[in-house]
Amino acid sequence: MKKTPITKKTRITALAALPLSAVLLSGCGQVKAGAAALVGDDRISVNTLDRTVREWKPQFQADPQAGATRGESSDQQQMGTDVASESDIRATLASLVFLRVGDRAAKNYGVSPTGGDVDQAIALMDQSPNSNAVSTTLAAGLPKERVRDVARFNAIQLLLMDRFGWDHNPSSPTAQQSMQLFDRALGDAARELKVSINPRFGVFDPTKVTINPVVLRLSATESGVR
Repeated sequence: MKKTPITKKTRITALAALPLSAVLLSGCGQVKAGAAALVGDDRISVNTLDRTVREWKPQFQADPQAGATRGESSDQQQMGTDVASESDIRATLASLVFLRVGDRAAKNYGVSPTGGDVDQAIALMDQSPNSNAVSTTLAAGLPKERVRDVARFNAIQLLLMDRFGWDHNPSSPTAQQSMQLFDRALGDAARELKVSINPRFGVFDPTKVTINPVVLRLSATESGVR
């Protein structure tokens, strides 16, 4: 894998700040009791999600660079010291889902990052002028112990973009096309896995491979619509 500077947020870094789709698409299948999400045959339990968020929260608040990477002010980052917000929980769950979708996309294209590829991805994240591997991981809603998981996803992204003809010039039409093909590979993988999200945490949008907040719709009488 070529040593190419990362000049924009990776998909996993930008996950927490993804714009929310106006049209919410429901996940497929049915979530079993005690599960926060089902990703293919993989079950992410509510306990796993809760433990991950509890590990992440104090680490995130202690890392100003992680807040900046996530697009939060210092005041926003310090709010709710002991309690994670609904958006925090949703971002963490989305990252846990995202990592699994990335693995499926890699499998679909016969890509398997080596330990060296993961090390290279960590080095690239550490070369970023505005962040580093740990801050990037925390910005994605995951505790710093998951750095190699995030780096593995980034390694998959780089390998797949190479497969799609990336010329390592971020501003070129070829680079834009390879990114679009990468996004399409993720969307295809998400649909294959039939991702299901517990309605308590949001609604899965396979077009962006992320989780949107639940929209509570007013009844006709309450909304004034008849």
